[in-house]
Amino acid sequence: MKKILLTKKNGHEIPCIAVLPENFGKLVIVIHGYDSSKESQNAANLMRILPGKGFGVIAYDQPHHGSEQAAEEELTVENCLDSLACVEDYLAERFPDKEICYFGSSFGAYITCIYLATRPHRGRKAFLRCAAVNFPELALEEGAEDVELPDLFALYDQAKPEGVQMAFAHGASDSTVKVEAAIDFTERFGYPLTIFPGEEHTISDDPKSPRKVAELAAELFDS
Repeated sequence: MKKILLTKKNGHEIPCIAVLPENFGKLVIVIHGYDSSKESQNAANLMRILPGKGFGVIAYDQPHHGSEQAAEEELTVENCLDSLACVEDYLAERFPDKEICYFGSSFGAYITCIYLATRPHRGRKAFLRCAAVNFPELALEEGAEDVELPDLFALYDQAKPEGVQMAFAHGASDSTVKVEAAIDFTERFGYPLTIFPGEEHTISDDPKSPRKVAELAAELFDS
């Protein structure tokens, strides 16, 4: 595993970890969820499984997350988008011939969806696990009344990303982001959704589920 430290245009730093096997074909950026980090179990699973399928994998700490430099930066949507852009710019410069793909989880999936709809991006494939497509509603329930957050449904009504393949996976028993929200979003915008019966927000209650999620992502990225 390789450690990488990137510096954003605003001076804040982004700690990253990466697994880059020999002769890998594509690069996957892992965007973690709220109150998580690049060392999440999901990222660890992807770094364990995807390199064996020919992918390089890089995970990074979003602003105000992790225990290193990124924790010092304020958590805002724009700062999160800037971090993702910085990681992608680094990969494009370091590996100009490699296709970039995205794997976003929960709040990280929300950020990924906004990024693809509003920012220049090189990747054309994104896998979203337990996507917090209704994040503004969830934040309001937690008392974040003074925070302006993009409504993903309204955003995609106005500017659904063109030429981007997206696929979703969700736990049927997810108590953090109800599966109904994922169903509403994917049906409205025509994206495939795989529902895991009996699974919660991490889709890991069944020991076989993390591999199945990684295999679904690999199938999308290889398509």
